[in-house]
Amino acid sequence: MKLTASVSGDKAVRAEMLRLGTLARRALDATAVEVEDYIKAEAGQHTRPGGTGALVRSIYKQRIPDGWELGHDLQHAPHARWVHWGARPHVIRPRHKKALRWANGGAFVFARVVHHPGHKSDQWLVRAAARAPRIFEQHLMALRGRGA
Repeated sequence: MKLTASVSGDKAVRAEMLRLGTLARRALDATAVEVEDYIKAEAGQHTRPGGTGALVRSIYKQRIPDGWELGHDLQHAPHARWVHWGARPHVIRPRHKKALRWANGGAFVFARVVHHPGHKSDQWLVRAAARAPRIFEQHLMALRGRGA
């Protein structure tokens, strides 16, 4: 990608430099919004009907000095790391009680141990990061094309 400017005169140079700086910032802001939408759509594929939606609600976007940071707030959805990175088959045992309990079909199920089959990873954050430069370039070119 090439970004060029040709101006002469002190005021014109300053104005063009300010314009170019705001173009990149606006393109980056638009990129952050589009990448956040992508992350929400991808994470949303892991929400069960009747589920809490915590995985999607845990997604955050915040401005940092060099741009934007997007990710999952693990305080709201600690399971996000296992859904995203995957988990090996493992045994789940109660830590403080004699049995595990969960709801299934409107009734509670109890078990002393559960053999969890594991979970295949779905790395939507990695895919989003790989797409971001292309999305940024598209937004930057669109803004330059409009003479913004």
